[in-house]
Amino acid sequence: MWAVTGWAAITWLKLTAALAVAVGVCWLFLGTGSGWFWGVTLAAVAIEVQATRALAAEWSAEARHGWWWTR
Repeated sequence: MWAVTGWAAITWLKLTAALAVAVGVCWLFLGTGSGWFWGVTLAAVAIEVQATRALAAEWSAEARHGWWWTR
């Protein structure tokens, strides 16, 4: 189970870092006055929410079937 927990945490951190870099690059090149920047930021937030929900679902499914109290 700890392998799945570690995998989920590392995957979440990688995705969050990649999205933060993408938003940061857009901020540097476009500035906050650009509508494209805010579009990219909203897309990054939506991707983060969906990915976090998917990882949580994957982790909880593994927890239901793999932890010691379910055996």
